[in-house]
Amino acid sequence: MPFFPTLLPAAVLLGGVCLLFAFYREIRQRRLSAALRRPVPPARSVPGQAILAEIDRINQEIGDYTHGSLAFLVLFVGVVVAAAAFADPPSRPQSSAWSGGVGVVFFGMAMARILRLTQARKEHQRRYNGRIEVARALNALAPDGYRVYHDVPGEGFSLHHVAAGPHGVFAVHTSSGKKPPRSTRVEDATVAYNGHALFFPRWSDDHTIGHAEARAQWLSERLERAIGEAVAVRAVVAVPGWFVKRTTPEGIPVVHPGQVASLFKFIAPRPISGETLDRILQHLDHAAR
Repeated sequence: MPFFPTLLPAAVLLGGVCLLFAFYREIRQRRLSAALRRPVPPARSVPGQAILAEIDRINQEIGDYTHGSLAFLVLFVGVVVAAAAFADPPSRPQSSAWSGGVGVVFFGMAMARILRLTQARKEHQRRYNGRIEVARALNALAPDGYRVYHDVPGEGFSLHHVAAGPHGVFAVHTSSGKKPPRSTRVEDATVAYNGHALFFPRWSDDHTIGHAEARAQWLSERLERAIGEAVAVRAVVAVPGWFVKRTTPEGIPVVHPGQVASLFKFIAPRPISGETLDRILQHLDHAAR
């Protein structure tokens, strides 16, 4: 078979690629099974816990692709050297071309995947930083009598932050949006809010306000079922990294994290009796674990 010596190095490399992918899939499956079996400690959630878990998963996947690429590089060099040393001289150019084609395709796929994962990690890190900024602003309300909870699990979603205190109960949703463009102009880092949607310099967001209101309503109904008393949970949207310009007094509050203290100080109170607040806090303590 005249083509066998020519295609053998490429076939060996292709087999190595298949083995690497099979090994990678097995590692991912074992990690997933281990994560599902791992007991969850009964501790209160930290801000952005799900985002941190996703960043950790992305880091592991980047490491897997990097190690796999290095392993393939060793195999590639070994096969090419062996082919150059032992192959028949007439078949060397074609053999090198086939082997190089396999190598280019694999490394191209691996580098593209690593690049996408790196961009995704950057985006998740930006979202996490925004979540932490809002959490710090809310945690600073503790001296004013507020208890703050983070990543409270819902039905297929999580409430980013819940604050309960003298002026009522608030469900705070963080919307990091895209990173503001690098500019010295305030207008380029300002989001306009008309009571229904957020208008950024280059795009608009007509979903966040509705999501925040729906999740606040869900928490209100859950608390009412839990304590047997109506609880009006108010929605708030925080947009870290952006200044906010309201074009109408209508709608739920939308603030920069630096405005959180002023919002909770001057917002119209919906007082809750001490006994009711204690029952609300007890339920939130349980839900946040």
